[in-house]
Amino acid sequence: MGKEELKKLIDEIVAAKRDSVFSKIDVVTNNIIEQLEDLKDLNDFLQYEIPENFKMAAPAPVKEPAVDRLHDYIDKISSAVNQLDLITSFLEGINAFCSRAALFLLREDKLVGWKGKGFSGQGGEIGDEEIKKIFFSLSANTTFKHVLDRRQGFFGPPSSQPDDHLIYSRFGGQVPDRILTLPFFVKGKPQAVIYTDTFQGRPIGRKEIEIIATVGEMSLDLLPLRQKILAKVKTQEFQDDPDDGRTPMPHQSYPPQQAYTPPPVSIPAPQRPAPPRPAPPPTQVRENDPDRLARVIVNDIILYNQKQVEDALRNGTLYETLQNTILQSRELYLNKFSDLSIFERQLVETLARGNKDALKGYNFETL
Repeated sequence: MGKEELKKLIDEIVAAKRDSVFSKIDVVTNNIIEQLEDLKDLNDFLQYEIPENFKMAAPAPVKEPAVDRLHDYIDKISSAVNQLDLITSFLEGINAFCSRAALFLLREDKLVGWKGKGFSGQGGEIGDEEIKKIFFSLSANTTFKHVLDRRQGFFGPPSSQPDDHLIYSRFGGQVPDRILTLPFFVKGKPQAVIYTDTFQGRPIGRKEIEIIATVGEMSLDLLPLRQKILAKVKTQEFQDDPDDGRTPMPHQSYPPQQAYTPPPVSIPAPQRPAPPRPAPPPTQVRENDPDRLARVIVNDIILYNQKQVEDALRNGTLYETLQNTILQSRELYLNKFSDLSIFERQLVETLARGNKDALKGYNFETL
């Protein structure tokens, strides 16, 4: 059979099917019209009053849909500018759909508690902050080890694995009704475990929690890029606005910009002097100022990570906490200038507040 014959056959089949569908639509339409005509005879029914005890009660107030809460938490997570805000919003969102939630970080052969949400701290139960004191060895056969090994979540009874009793004894409270435990991936590798549970018949919003977990993983992967973009935006705003309200650090002084004056030129007497060359635009001066750029970049690290910086300075873990951010900021500076000593001096004097030891672990090349 040739192409033309095949095409003709297909067209005939399609046309026949189309006519059949149109015919059925006409039949259905006519039936509907006939039924509507019959309804006209029921108008007399409206003359009767419905007894009071037959009337329906007023509808209950509509509760906030779960989808609205889910949207709000996803928006907070995806717009976070540092890890602390992201994980905090992440746990709050998960806890909105369960009784308790906790995050445990994978550290070599054990899981270490990071933070909890919904733990009361009453009646023998630990509080949210006490989760940090708990760890679970991966040699124990718990649900945590189960989800890490299988790289997929578990939803079901609270004691599905032989050593699950360790989890609830360390939580210091009663055994929950059901649990949902998920592995948390960073750049495709499991780096943590999410634990959630429920009490007193409250349902676990499994789908909502899984969505929040996925958004959290993606947002954490993209956070360094987001921080880099925001740093570039802030840096450009600083450069475009000479009067940006920021005060130079005490050790710095910036002389006022002087108009450019060309060197004297010998001109024959009959000719008129050449007009002076205009001064270079101020933005060119600012763009070629490594000290200013280093100061802006380091101040942006502080601006977007205020809580982390304060905690890290107290704990002596400044570089460990902000390693990725510091290294990305250094690359941003080196994209324009090669004198790394200016940037490293700003790290010590501005970020570490003059205490070089606070940046223990950073490989200084010039200081």
